[in-house]
Amino acid sequence: MKDRINIRLLIGPALFSVLPLSSWGQETLSLDQAIRHAQDSTMMAFQSRHEYDSHTLHYDEFLALRKPQLNLRVAPNYYRLVSDLSRDYVYLRNYDNLSAAASLTLSQKMLGLGGEAYVGTQAIWSEYFSSQAAEVRQFMAAPLLVGYRQTLLGYNPYRWEKAVEDQRIKAARQQHHYDLNSIAEEVTRRFFRLVCAKSQADMFQRNLQIADTLYAIAREKASILMVTMAELRSLELQRINAANALAMALTAEAEARTRLASYLRLDGDGLGAMHLQFPQEPKPITLTVAEAIDLALANSPAYQHQIATVTESRHQEQKARKEKGVNVSLDVNVGMQQVDPVLGRAYRDQRLYALGAVTVSVPLMDHGAAKNRHAAAQAWVEREESALDEAERRLSEDVTTTLHNINVYRQLLEQTTQAVTMADEVFELNAENYANGLCDMNTYTLAQNRRDEAYN
Repeated sequence: MKDRINIRLLIGPALFSVLPLSSWGQETLSLDQAIRHAQDSTMMAFQSRHEYDSHTLHYDEFLALRKPQLNLRVAPNYYRLVSDLSRDYVYLRNYDNLSAAASLTLSQKMLGLGGEAYVGTQAIWSEYFSSQAAEVRQFMAAPLLVGYRQTLLGYNPYRWEKAVEDQRIKAARQQHHYDLNSIAEEVTRRFFRLVCAKSQADMFQRNLQIADTLYAIAREKASILMVTMAELRSLELQRINAANALAMALTAEAEARTRLASYLRLDGDGLGAMHLQFPQEPKPITLTVAEAIDLALANSPAYQHQIATVTESRHQEQKARKEKGVNVSLDVNVGMQQVDPVLGRAYRDQRLYALGAVTVSVPLMDHGAAKNRHAAAQAWVEREESALDEAERRLSEDVTTTLHNINVYRQLLEQTTQAVTMADEVFELNAENYANGLCDMNTYTLAQNRRDEAYN
């Protein structure tokens, strides 16, 4: 199970419709467009889609096998009996036998009982190759037979199989949604890193322009001795530092653009020409902790897989408990049957028959094998149930922490927005005052540092 669920367990299934790049107009790229494109074109989306399709087809196969099954079975057979070649007693006859059996059976699993009912027809042809054989050819015809078989009375595997398969397909569906949301999270992270890098580059570009302007003004003032040489050298150093910071910011922007373009499988130059549209504020989440935990339990693939594992362990425990005592299996069938050397007569004068086989098996002395098998199954159930409780506890803890962090970061975002606005106003005022000689160099530098800190 993943250590952290983040926010992707709390949001609904992501959309993954095809969005051609031409629809973006090659001018603007929004976060939603990037997410939809990634959920359709990334390798993770491709693998997740095919994995989910595999689980879906497996579940469809499971459902198909619970419907009536019609099977045709043909079994040719040949054998040669060689006894004592020097003697030819009746019970030591040497002969060859060629036979073929064909049966057509319609069967249906009895989901409420745990057995299988069947109805069918069969015919058997047998040919003996021996001069001493009384009847060299024989046909057995059973035009109709009806039966029921069950390997262990009192035990219904079909009910458990249905519960396990339903839970597994639910877990597979949630895993696919989880993968799509993971893609959305990774795209958001790379998209936001590029937006931040572009914003920082713009900020350092403005800083360089202001440094150039102030340095030019200081040089004019220095010519009339209104600015000391120390201030002039400080402004020149600030100009050089601003240029270096801009170069580093542009490098970081190029790296972030390459990472996003690689993930989206786009051309980096084409992505650089697009205008990135990023939401200014995250969407509000109006969920209580209890509601968020319920959503996480319902949408967490790891938790759903654990439920399937617990169900399967309970299935094996009940099977081992039934096998520990008296084992009774049943196979009964009734029908019409006749044997004759001529095929046509074999289908006439049919005789009613009834066959029943009840097998009782009691482990009188197995040296505790059945008992130990049941005890091991019980221990495994307890182990899986404790793992399920631990998964629920960790999931609840992660959801609670995530909601708390979201609320804290939202408040921090509101305060930071105010700080950025105020820092811009203070910096512009101090830059203008310094240009007009109304404040010193230290006051201007302090205002610029505070503005950069607020932006970061």
